[in-house]
Amino acid sequence: MNIFGKITLSFWGAWLLACALGVCPAAAREGIAGTKHNLSASGPGSVKAPGASDDVCIFCHTPHNANPSRALWNQALPGAAYTLYTSVTLKATLQQPTGSSRLCLSCHDGTLALGNLRMPPSAGASTFGPVTGRASLGTDLSDDHPISFVYDTALALRRGELADPATLSTATPLDASQQLQCTTCHDPHDARYRQFLRMDDRFGALCTSCHHLKNWADSAHATSRAAWSRSGTNPWPTAPAATVAENACENCHRPHAAPRPAALLASAQEREVCLVCHNGSVAVKNVEPELVKFSAHPVGSSDWVHTPQENPSTMSRHVSCVDCHNPHQVLATAANPPMVSGNLQGVSGVDVSGAAIPEARYAYEVCLKCHGISDQTTPGIVRQDNTRNIRLEINSNNASYHPVTAVGRNPTIQGLEPGLSASSLIGCTDCHNNDDWTNGSVRPNGPHGSRIGPILTHDYQQGDPVTEPLQSYTLCYTCHTRGTLMASGRFPHQNHVENEQTSCAVCHDAHGSRQNPALINFMLRDAAGQVVVSPNRSGLIQFTSTGAGHGQCSLTCHGNDHVRQRY
Repeated sequence: MNIFGKITLSFWGAWLLACALGVCPAAAREGIAGTKHNLSASGPGSVKAPGASDDVCIFCHTPHNANPSRALWNQALPGAAYTLYTSVTLKATLQQPTGSSRLCLSCHDGTLALGNLRMPPSAGASTFGPVTGRASLGTDLSDDHPISFVYDTALALRRGELADPATLSTATPLDASQQLQCTTCHDPHDARYRQFLRMDDRFGALCTSCHHLKNWADSAHATSRAAWSRSGTNPWPTAPAATVAENACENCHRPHAAPRPAALLASAQEREVCLVCHNGSVAVKNVEPELVKFSAHPVGSSDWVHTPQENPSTMSRHVSCVDCHNPHQVLATAANPPMVSGNLQGVSGVDVSGAAIPEARYAYEVCLKCHGISDQTTPGIVRQDNTRNIRLEINSNNASYHPVTAVGRNPTIQGLEPGLSASSLIGCTDCHNNDDWTNGSVRPNGPHGSRIGPILTHDYQQGDPVTEPLQSYTLCYTCHTRGTLMASGRFPHQNHVENEQTSCAVCHDAHGSRQNPALINFMLRDAAGQVVVSPNRSGLIQFTSTGAGHGQCSLTCHGNDHVRQRY
């Protein structure tokens, strides 16, 4: 036992004994008298014992016939076996409640009558029933913060992001066995703060006494002054604070009676933990409508599949908000490609080699966690080199690639829009993004959903044949100047795209080509299964470069047999 534990035991032992003998220190007695723990006739709560108003302490403590004697306990002790908290991130060894937690539960598990005292008050036996409502935790403690576990340096190191117990404030004490108990957070004798908390818990002060989360202090959830608009569901039904910053941890977590027990999350539906605020009622930008568009990340298709330790190579296919956003580190800051923006800070990923990394440095590494492990399984275009693993397509070792992971291979590329050059880099969200988003818009940025698949910012027709009004390839023309591409004699685009109604996607694979320059990877069948490009009479499907912007094709397309056709 450390010296703080000895002092604590000595102080509380003397204090409890004095109270039980009816000589409670005046200040402490007055403090209890004004709380719901005063069950005497003078108490402020709705549950009051008839008779004398001086029996302030007797409902918990007695000088005679106490059990246990250490706390001079007067309530009958519960005999229930409790269901304990569990989580994939739990590193502590839990046991059935001990010490002060067991004493608290003699009332707060709701199984025993409050009037079931070992020694009755002076006015005679009470007929109180058990605690009900929010104050009753029940015997299932899996939805409550874990208690009665040893909180030592070894646990802090094993779990990570926990304060070393030697540095804990005296305001949040462990018990004499260095166990975290109910009394670490609650002081049953002092209700100056709500729910008998030991300190003002606004801005997450109580939680962060123990939980030292990386980058939390500067994160959006720790600093935002956004308030609930009073429309829709109240996002903070158990917390009285008015802003995101003040509610802090309780924006997403509930220390007691959590709807989602693991991680003590505030909703039984995974997406609703985020959407209760990010539906426009608190956050300015409303994400919810984006998730029901024609093409969207299906965050509603599965609940609670994501785990912090998941391995991208073996995890079951899913997507949730926290696959892309770390709520403890998220920031509202932009970044230039390829770096992660504040919205993606602290998120795991997969690098271009295919290795899982705990924190993505580049934005595309977050995307590759799902789109860079194996071929996509949804129906799609079939190409000559038919990989649908995006990581393999954007690899800078390829013959050509859109400049996501590195500057492109063609230093003489022509026809780029102002502001872009051969040395420019782009991000995944330059193409895959909300179709309603514009710079400065109140519509949310990011690949939550779009009316254009696959989650594209602008139209990109990939069928065959396709007419070529401007809007068919608006996506391409955000970077590539249409006038230059369609200029007669410079590229083969005018004849193919305008005259033959051949989609850009027939010849070009937008992510990259492992075999050819200029992203050339011929479409064999479109997404509907229709044959587009096939071997010529010599059995060839082949492109041969003859210089920048020029080449020869040997293949059959639109019924025309090409043998070293020059462009």
